[in-house]
Amino acid sequence: MKLKYYLLLAGFIFLISCKKDFLSVKPDKNLVIPSTLKDLQALLDNADNMNSAMPDLGEISADDYYMSYDAWNSITYPKERNAYIWAKDLYEGTIPIGDWNYMYRIVFYANNVLEGLEKITRSNDPETYDHINGSALFFRAYAFYQLSQLYCAPYSQATASHDLGIPLRLKADINLPTKRATVDETYTRILSDLKASIPLLPNAVAYKTRPGKTAAYAMLSKIYLLMQNYKQSLLYADSAISMPTNQLINFNTINPSDPHTMQQNNEEVIFQTTLDYPRNFISSKLNIDSNLYNSYSDSDYRKSAWFVVSNGHLIFKGSYNGSSPYLFSGLALDEVYLNKAECLIRLGQIQEGMNTLNILLEKRFVSGSPGYTPPADEQDALSIVLSERRKELLMRGIRWSDLRRLNMDPQTAKTLIRILNGQEYELKPNSPNYVFPIQDDVIQISGIQQNVRE
Repeated sequence: MKLKYYLLLAGFIFLISCKKDFLSVKPDKNLVIPSTLKDLQALLDNADNMNSAMPDLGEISADDYYMSYDAWNSITYPKERNAYIWAKDLYEGTIPIGDWNYMYRIVFYANNVLEGLEKITRSNDPETYDHINGSALFFRAYAFYQLSQLYCAPYSQATASHDLGIPLRLKADINLPTKRATVDETYTRILSDLKASIPLLPNAVAYKTRPGKTAAYAMLSKIYLLMQNYKQSLLYADSAISMPTNQLINFNTINPSDPHTMQQNNEEVIFQTTLDYPRNFISSKLNIDSNLYNSYSDSDYRKSAWFVVSNGHLIFKGSYNGSSPYLFSGLALDEVYLNKAECLIRLGQIQEGMNTLNILLEKRFVSGSPGYTPPADEQDALSIVLSERRKELLMRGIRWSDLRRLNMDPQTAKTLIRILNGQEYELKPNSPNYVFPIQDDVIQISGIQQNVRE
């Protein structure tokens, strides 16, 4: 039982293949325990554990794509079939291993690194020590953020103090009791970890799988946008944009006939992570939403660079992860510009917001082509920015979070509809089904409260 609890809430990869009585067996004396800065950095540099398999439940459930009935019916994994139609019973008694477990694995590693640093003298190599410390704080916050977008209600100032959040594991000790924090406590922890990481992180990083200051600024802008704190989101968006580590790509330089038009770790990428890869995203099953595709004008380079018809399927080939089938889900400069533009408009600075949007669109459109019709008022300007956000950030694991926050305003709320074999499935704004159930074995072992579905 101890080991099962260990796997579910920590996800420590070293134990996955072990027997149930592992913890009662004396560990091998040859097992290496991380004890140096080099060891701790190596834990954080394990990209397979720290930067891969980000939760896919949100993207499966969002409206970036659709499937035919035959394609959907051929999927045998319950989570992937049921998330597509927002079913009440998501897992059908199976035990999924991804969305929850992999994020708590990141948390476990981060906590081990933070505790390992307590046993090392900082003065021997203060710069490396600080970078590792800041990175561990960032990774923990990043994992908590991912979990909060699936298993918590969207942040609302009116209800955050009593809405159920996630378990905030701040120690590596697997025997500590597990309880759910509130949404307010969850977001407060994410923000505090990110802010604490900023003075510790480097301005530039050797590898984009490592976080730097720009990544922390970009994450803070993202979190504050979700919290509808537009002044703070704008502040940190400006901080990220002012860093000299990234620049926007001029899409005029992209060859649209290239089967993979975007390069991995390109100059817009701030922090590299990838989504898990469900069967829904196989190119022979997936179709990009036709209304979304038709919203791109012919003078928009993204239309030819990011989409192609293959075997009758309109597929997306614009992932910032290049030729890999695993979709990019990290942080990039284009998202930061869109955060800034939206915040400016929501704060009444319409012209400044549209000017910020133009900086991005000038890199996306044929030179001299207007990216949009000048807005008539603030609501029109907001609609333009949100439309460009929709077109720019598709298939990155962002859309689900945007739907959740935008649904809280009737003017930007949207009802999602799937049609399979003549049957219509509907997800209404602010439905309880915007919060996913925690897998049953975690509930049984920990005793924490389950999310309600309808």
